[in-house]
Amino acid sequence: MVLVRRWPVMAVVVATLAVLLSACGVGVDGAPNVIAKKDVPYGLLDPSVTTTTAGPPSQYVTVYFQGPQRLVAVSRAVPPPVSAREAVQALAGGTTTAEAAEGLQSPVSAATPLALSHLATPTVTVTVGSTFAALSGRDQTIAAAQLVFTVTAFPSVQQVTIRMNGKTVAVPTANGTVTHGALNRQDFAALAPI
Repeated sequence: MVLVRRWPVMAVVVATLAVLLSACGVGVDGAPNVIAKKDVPYGLLDPSVTTTTAGPPSQYVTVYFQGPQRLVAVSRAVPPPVSAREAVQALAGGTTTAEAAEGLQSPVSAATPLALSHLATPTVTVTVGSTFAALSGRDQTIAAAQLVFTVTAFPSVQQVTIRMNGKTVAVPTANGTVTHGALNRQDFAALAPI
């Protein structure tokens, strides 16, 4: 009696499988079929050009901007090889819109063009634009601190001399003194990032 009861159940399962499997099939054509252009879905006949332009891989430098009370370190992508020259150029670019919205400022960006004019480690000379002289005393201090912290982030650089119109610039430091020569991070310790 057990066999009699299983047979109808097995027949239903086999019939159901046969119906499901036959409904899922895709017909096979013996040869390719030509489809009229008007029957092709929109956009499939449009020429498709995909181009990928891979520039040189970016590397990063650290530049320093004025925060509410101290300098703030920010990363910038630069083309390789990374050097103090690329860092100065990235600093000259100033803050992004988002960084400015967060309260970051860059007084040194007003003193452009900035150029690394002499690299004789451990002291580097950076030439600033004549607008550097028009910066207020506090802005000159912060601009100088931006340059010093950005360039001395490179281990081989310990000091920075700032020149304008071919002459070394007297720069007010964070402690209120005026320096007529090479500057280092100690001169701007009060502005150092935490």
